Amino acid sequence: MSIKNSFSSKWGLIFAAASTAIGLGNMWLFPYRVGERGGAAFVIPYITCAVALGLIALIGEVSVGRLTCGGPATAFQKVLQLRNKKTVTGKAFGWVCVTVALIQAVGYTLVFSWVIRFTLGSLTGSAFSAVSSNQYYAAISGNEHVLFWMIVTLFIAAITLAGGIRNGIEKCCAIMLPAIFILIIVLAIRVAFLPNVAAGYKYLFTPDWNYLFDVRTWMVALGQVFYSLSLRGSTMVTYGSYTKKTSDIVSAAKYIVFSDTFISILATFMIIPALFAFGKDLDSGPALLFITLPEIFKSIPFGQFFMFAFFLAIFFAALTSFIGQLEVVVQSLHDKFKFPRLLAIFLVSTATVLLCKVFVVGNIKKVIDLLSLHLIPLCALGSAIFFFWIVPKHLVLQEIQSGHSKPVGKWIVPMGRYALCGMILFIYILTIFKI
Repeated sequence: MSIKNSFSSKWGLIFAAASTAIGLGNMWLFPYRVGERGGAAFVIPYITCAVALGLIALIGEVSVGRLTCGGPATAFQKVLQLRNKKTVTGKAFGWVCVTVALIQAVGYTLVFSWVIRFTLGSLTGSAFSAVSSNQYYAAISGNEHVLFWMIVTLFIAAITLAGGIRNGIEKCCAIMLPAIFILIIVLAIRVAFLPNVAAGYKYLFTPDWNYLFDVRTWMVALGQVFYSLSLRGSTMVTYGSYTKKTSDIVSAAKYIVFSDTFISILATFMIIPALFAFGKDLDSGPALLFITLPEIFKSIPFGQFFMFAFFLAIFFAALTSFIGQLEVVVQSLHDKFKFPRLLAIFLVSTATVLLCKVFVVGNIKKVIDLLSLHLIPLCALGSAIFFFWIVPKHLVLQEIQSGHSKPVGKWIVPMGRYALCGMILFIYILTIFKI
């Protein structure tokens, strides 16, 4: 592994992986799920799944990338080579994971283009001074200018990717991750001083037991964990391939899961009380970001400043997630077909824009549901099976131990094999049959 193609340290992995994990899944989808599934009744299963299963899955995906020194297009076939097995299954699954990363990037392109429009609109005042946020959102999400803004979106991401691993992805994430924390904390504090927010905090801290004991709440929570942590056998595997043997994956994974969960909860403590304070609907889908919250910002002192701070945080979070999705495909083209990195970036960017224009515009909710409920859990399950079941047990422990100062407990293998794989499979079957 060359120096320029690796993270500088464990913290490089943490910044990149945590920044990739923290995205629209935290800033929009998590608060939406909390509002939809009974407040704390969703938070409790989510934290349980994140700590018990998400952490193990994250360690596994980063480890399989570092063990094989490759992204999904090569990692899983190399795993089969360790067992002297035919590699066709590993190749096929690897490209499925690459395809899912591309689908997620294609879906992200549309929503990210809206975020850019609202960030610029809140800075210039056009979004803040619009008579109706509903009309403003309808105007920017319409077909008239959507292609131009999708091209802008890919251009911003492509510039970051062109900088490479250390000078592009790592430096970008090292700046934007702290910025996201600061902006969301400022906004959460401001919301705490709105009138009538007590009902919102009460909702968050009072579980609706009907939801808590509903198996679908746990299904949605686990799906949200994998969606939010970018556990789909692709980005974390790719970032693992950029990680040095001396880096502590276990410690890094703990920081990543904590950061991701903390931002999700912090965003919820900003959004849900604000909705209660102004009597807005909790179950408002994409309108939550682009219609409901802008209307709230218009109603408070210094609203334009806080609107800009909010969408700037969303912009940073979306960008770092977006580049993680694109990097999977770029690395695959570069490694497997020997395309120069800049050519791979150009091809992936062009394909993403065209696919988004053809398939996603007007169908964004279907794309998100397909990813979060079906494709992402499937890839997470496959990745876990490859690492915890197919890689020899001694190599699993050896890879996880590398860089970790304390002995890794042997319990981590059965946790990965039975608890992680079993729970994903169980919930995936329930989801397929809509139980």
